[in-house]
Amino acid sequence: MKNMNKTVDVVIPVYNDNPYLAETLCSIFSQKIPSGWALQVYVVDDGSEEPVGISDFLTDKNSLTLVRLNENQGVSVARNKGAFAGVGEVILFLDADCAMAHQDVIALMLEKYGNGIELCFGQIHAGGDSFWAKYQNCVAKKRAEDFVRGGSSSMTSQIFIVQRAAFSAVGGFDEAYHFGFEDRDLFISLIKRGVSVALAEEALVNHNDQLSLMSVTKKIFRGGKESSGRFIEKHPEYYENMDYCKADIRYSRVKLTLLAVMTKPMLWPVIRVIDLAIRRKLLPFCVLKCIVRYASGLVYLHGTYNT
Repeated sequence: MKNMNKTVDVVIPVYNDNPYLAETLCSIFSQKIPSGWALQVYVVDDGSEEPVGISDFLTDKNSLTLVRLNENQGVSVARNKGAFAGVGEVILFLDADCAMAHQDVIALMLEKYGNGIELCFGQIHAGGDSFWAKYQNCVAKKRAEDFVRGGSSSMTSQIFIVQRAAFSAVGGFDEAYHFGFEDRDLFISLIKRGVSVALAEEALVNHNDQLSLMSVTKKIFRGGKESSGRFIEKHPEYYENMDYCKADIRYSRVKLTLLAVMTKPMLWPVIRVIDLAIRRKLLPFCVLKCIVRYASGLVYLHGTYNT
């Protein structure tokens, strides 16, 4: 740690996430920070419909800054604005709906950093026994397993720290991504530069968002429509080994075009029906999980069909 400015800049992009932000901030300011380190928190209001307020957290002890964007510009822009507003040696990116599960989350990640790790991921957990809690935890477990097998770029951007010098060297998040793929793009860019990577599974955050299949698949659709092309352009060799490629009309135009045309009239009505089945627990979790996976793939297909 040659940089004398031993500050962790915590960057939290916010877009209409006010209900969750208070818990997230409380969890940050209750962290046990290692001696010699300091925290500076940047909340970036990405043009929320109701402007974000942080006055309740402005105290002599809390180093907190609000960066307000006049209009919604997307998570890549918001994260970069927060990151480059600071000068700390380390940047910690955290989603507004992710509260740290205990007081040692940041300390655990800084321990990895102190041992030479330039990019360190935390882990997420969703509480409760709802379908979406179980589903998110299954996804988190799979990502951790993929990481162990060498899939470092498959991790989530919901919580991770990165050395500022490495982040700046790749230009931060690529702001050409309007929605989706921006996190994986950043991680691949960093890994290509040879940064050291680690996963600190004990650095746990609780994901508090209330999900539905409609909200999830709308994001997936936008990812296929608006961002997949940019990712393919930059990282074709990675994309071809991802599950997304199997549902991309550009890689099997005849068969997938036929499927897209045949399912277009019923796509979103079917999503609503599946949502109802999830809410009412009409089917076992393993069955619903399989249905959600295929429905998500179909929605992504339609996103690539509309590029």
